[in-house]
Amino acid sequence: MLELLRFEYYRLLKSKFLWVLAALSFILPMLTAIVINFLIKQIGVNFDEIDMDRTNIRLFTWYIVSYFYERLPLALAVFIPLFIGRDYKDGFIRNKLTAGHSRIEIFGSAVITEASVTVLLSLCYILGSLLGCLFTRFGCDLNNGEMLLRAFTLLLSLLSLSVLFTAISMVIKSRAGTMVICVAFVFSFGIFSMMAGNYSYNHQMIEEYEELYNEALENAPEGYYDLSDMEFDKSRYFNTGWFIGHPLFVATNATLGSEFEPTLSSMIMNESLITGENMFEYPKTITRLPFVNSYYSMFTGNYGAFMVDRDDLNDITGAVVTFERAELEYNIKSIVWSAIYFGAGYLIFRKKNVF
Repeated sequence: MLELLRFEYYRLLKSKFLWVLAALSFILPMLTAIVINFLIKQIGVNFDEIDMDRTNIRLFTWYIVSYFYERLPLALAVFIPLFIGRDYKDGFIRNKLTAGHSRIEIFGSAVITEASVTVLLSLCYILGSLLGCLFTRFGCDLNNGEMLLRAFTLLLSLLSLSVLFTAISMVIKSRAGTMVICVAFVFSFGIFSMMAGNYSYNHQMIEEYEELYNEALENAPEGYYDLSDMEFDKSRYFNTGWFIGHPLFVATNATLGSEFEPTLSSMIMNESLITGENMFEYPKTITRLPFVNSYYSMFTGNYGAFMVDRDDLNDITGAVVTFERAELEYNIKSIVWSAIYFGAGYLIFRKKNVF
């Protein structure tokens, strides 16, 4: 195994494509931070006149840092099939077997190598992000290292993805075909995230929401709006989409990006509406999407779901979770899926005819 790893790392060091990706991973987030800082100044914001507290600085830092999770999967989907695909093209895998290496050693060394690439690109991106933040007037704040734990959760999910792409590349000889599959998988992230996020609730959460709904219906001020046809319809929450999206939410990391990466909508909806915190504070909790929408719709005039008090929504089991709890859940799922991808990929590779 050590001999194989030395060979693979030697190939990595000789790969110009890898070093181009590493350079881009370092430079692009740095430029992004500087450009955002410039654009904010262009709209007339004078940083010297703003009383920026630590939580605002942390939010900006996390906004730049966390985007490595969204940007790097496409790079991995291209690099891994091309790098491993050359093993088939140049006959490296056949030579390794002829030299007496076992298939588990060959497969395992490939997984370790590509995991190392994932760590390298992620660290380059994070370091570039932090330097970019330091170059701006916002500054950089890691919240006493807590932010690095959040970044580790994102990295662990990317490592699981690299195992999947490696497994696919090891069992399919065609580099082009493998790349198409991996890239298509990356571009499907948005669909998976939307389905899983929209159906993140369970029966207990809906039952507790129904109780709040009925209580609010009884205590609603007269003339607020027409309540004659207001009746809680539980069936609309458990439709065909729920039976697809909810298992996707429970079993996978489909919503990790949408819950961990801050966006303007999440800053406004998740923090200011549900938790009562300043919309530009570093988020301390995650609010599940269906209940954010229930409260948010009162501002858009959509009364299809009855509005209840924000503090009551906080009391629904699982509607609002801490990042610590979410990190544990996502980390466990990343490890489990890495094991599944590795095991399934090796079982196929073990029987594959590579000669």
